[in-house]
Amino acid sequence: MIVNDVPELARFEGRLEGRPEDPAGAGDLAGYLEYHRFDGVWALNHAFTFPAYRGRGVAAEITRAALDAAREAGAQVRPICPFVADYLDTHPEYADLAAPEKAEQ
Repeated sequence: MIVNDVPELARFEGRLEGRPEDPAGAGDLAGYLEYHRFDGVWALNHAFTFPAYRGRGVAAEITRAALDAAREAGAQVRPICPFVADYLDTHPEYADLAAPEKAEQ
């Protein structure tokens, strides 16, 4: 799978690798992770995998790519999506990316 950031849609997309005869090289869209970026924090809002591709680790691969991109950009993440929150809980190597909760006023 190839995962790309698509800023104009505010999401990371996971596509199956295209066939050699496909000049664009972009295969079928298997899933995506929507985000919102603000003040150095990426809110990871919603992970979605199309039904035909569920159970193949699509959301995990897209989430991992998004977290790696956040790290490379020097951003922190706020996991709004329950899948992303669970992913962070089970992958402590990304714990340093979690944005601190704001204190109650």
